[in-house]
Amino acid sequence: MDQHTADIYDYEVGRLIHRLISFLGENDIEKRLRKYHDALQSGGPVFRKYYLQTRHPWWASLDEFFALEQAGKSIKRHLSRSLKLLAGDAREITVLNRFMPERVRRKYRQDLMDDERAKDYLFELHIAWHFYLMGCTIEWLTNDAVKHSEFLVKSESLEFFVECKRVSIDLSRKIRRRDFYRLAEKLLPSVQSLGFCGIINITLSGRLHSNDNYISDLCSQVLRKLDIGLHNFVIQSGRFSSSLQPVNHIAVDLVAKTRELIAIKPPEAHGAIFVGSSLGKPVDSVTLIIQSEAAEPVLEGIKDRLKKAASQLDPSYPGLIACFLEGIDDLTELASDSGLQVISNYLLDKHEFAHVAAISYCSESKVEETSRFESFFNQGLLFRNPNCKFSGVSEFHFLR
Repeated sequence: MDQHTADIYDYEVGRLIHRLISFLGENDIEKRLRKYHDALQSGGPVFRKYYLQTRHPWWASLDEFFALEQAGKSIKRHLSRSLKLLAGDAREITVLNRFMPERVRRKYRQDLMDDERAKDYLFELHIAWHFYLMGCTIEWLTNDAVKHSEFLVKSESLEFFVECKRVSIDLSRKIRRRDFYRLAEKLLPSVQSLGFCGIINITLSGRLHSNDNYISDLCSQVLRKLDIGLHNFVIQSGRFSSSLQPVNHIAVDLVAKTRELIAIKPPEAHGAIFVGSSLGKPVDSVTLIIQSEAAEPVLEGIKDRLKKAASQLDPSYPGLIACFLEGIDDLTELASDSGLQVISNYLLDKHEFAHVAAISYCSESKVEETSRFESFFNQGLLFRNPNCKFSGVSEFHFLR
């Protein structure tokens, strides 16, 4: 198996995942999985599906892996897409940790178990792996006495520092995903209990606050109005509209409902689907779409993150700022004539960014399938700095 290839064969998946388990520590993983199971038990179906199961990139996949092993089933013959992605992460960590100083290795072992920050550190490893596959040497930095970037990349033609930032879609948003799922958890089952199914639209005038009393009061306002037969009305913090119908207990196609949600939901809105169950089949779906009329300074939040990243790069070397745009699947429309392009070019024109060779953006994972294999990849977008003070950076292929 060539270490400098990203290819993984089906028969390698089980072995690679075991290596990841060995790196993290099986006992520590079991403790984390127990906490994960406790959270799933205490969370409702909406919060569980949309938030808890995706908060950490690995717990659901490791749960699946251990279940297959305990049942004595072949990993190779029961490969899911999530197990393949887990094997890909395991491959990266298995190879890269060999080049890490022990101090860095211990830090990643701890940080990759963090429910809230694991995706940040995994993104760092994805970027390091990208350059490793290009034949570069990765030099991990260990001096915590001063702020510094993640690592130094050494190629035959260029040496540069890399600073990685995960940019959440919740950054500076008026409606955060966690709060939205808490609202959906309270509201949607109650709407169904009143005998309704269909689509709900809520437009807030400002922020969806995290306060439990606020969320409970918002739900109460809506349910009182629905209970007296109103389906379109003004609430204290915005407007409510719906196309609700009486429940009919007819089975629904969840795939079709999800496609419908994607088609009708505005890009800036949040959406979730709640379904009931009858004879083991999903019935009477209630879809919630919510957005805010207030301006969301997301680009300002991204600009602040980029400024912080630039300050952590050693100005005596060229630097690359690599950003993971969490929740963004397609970068095509962001390549030109977009706010992201304007912000990036604006910052790269600043004197304090003269040491930054480029800013790159990375999407969520995508997959291409053929009859013989699946290819997992992330879209990349690169904005070069025409004002970079270092020579040789304009010819270097940061993205391939």
